[in-house]
Amino acid sequence: MYEYANRLADRGHYITILHSIKRPYTKIKSPVWWKQLQLKLRGLSKPGWFSFHSSIQSLIVREISDKYVPDADITLCTWWEMAYMITKLSASKGKRFNLIQDHETWKGYEDEVHKSYGLPVQNLVIAKHLQKLVENFKGGIPIHIPNAIDTYKFALKMPIEERNPLSVIMLYSEEKRKGTLYGIEALSNVKKRIPGLEVTLFGVYDKPQLPEWINYYEKPKALEDLMNKNAIFLTPSLGEGWALPPAEAMACGCAVICTNIGGHADYAIDNETALLVSVKNINDIIDKLVLLLQDQGLRMKIAAQGNRFITERFSWEASVNKMENCFYDALK
Repeated sequence: MYEYANRLADRGHYITILHSIKRPYTKIKSPVWWKQLQLKLRGLSKPGWFSFHSSIQSLIVREISDKYVPDADITLCTWWEMAYMITKLSASKGKRFNLIQDHETWKGYEDEVHKSYGLPVQNLVIAKHLQKLVENFKGGIPIHIPNAIDTYKFALKMPIEERNPLSVIMLYSEEKRKGTLYGIEALSNVKKRIPGLEVTLFGVYDKPQLPEWINYYEKPKALEDLMNKNAIFLTPSLGEGWALPPAEAMACGCAVICTNIGGHADYAIDNETALLVSVKNINDIIDKLVLLLQDQGLRMKIAAQGNRFITERFSWEASVNKMENCFYDALK
């Protein structure tokens, strides 16, 4: 979202980012004023890990209401609870849009999430499977704006054929939905068959307890370099909106093995741009890993085709163009 804000600001648009403390279905334990002070002192209105365009205002506000939302041509929200809040704003706050980035039911409130699709806002979705989901719950026809990859950062730097053919990289997450335990179990089984296997995990968590032969990088500053050092990227996720790491790995020249889910479907075409595995199927993951580790011709073919597919079809320029055109169309 910050990237969209920056790129729209580059085009001359005036952008204000609001982070709301109050949400209609989320209880907060401390008083709003105390929560607001804490977040301000921590500098979370403009986090230091992102470089904002100089013209962008980024604020922490008590709630999304007319008092705190400036007059605008467009108001865009990015979470189902916020969709309920922007519908209560006055007409001076502009046309309303909701960018749906996943089936956001992991905190419960499934009925409320589905009802949010039918609110008087224009729904945008980042993936085609979400487009079908929203339509099924009478959310009208949402506009598909795919995620984009920064192909200047995530790029093929080390030639595919020069990589260690027995190297695998995977995201580590403690979120069960990411399927990390299935991936580690599969890798452990493959290690017994292929002792030369080298495995790298990365994530935002402190180093977990892992077998000594697995390397772990906490919050790597140059993830693209790690990806370029590895031949294969594995993602055993159980569900995604539109998964970024596998697509970034493709852009870096990894051959991707990923689960057959909607969040991978827009770019992972079985036996063409990736190898697909069934969800929670450890034996399937093992078989596909062994196949790519032993068949270097197939591994390099999948990697090259995936790299070409991602770099040609998922650009920031195209996604920002589509979002900007949606805004202009709404204002006509």
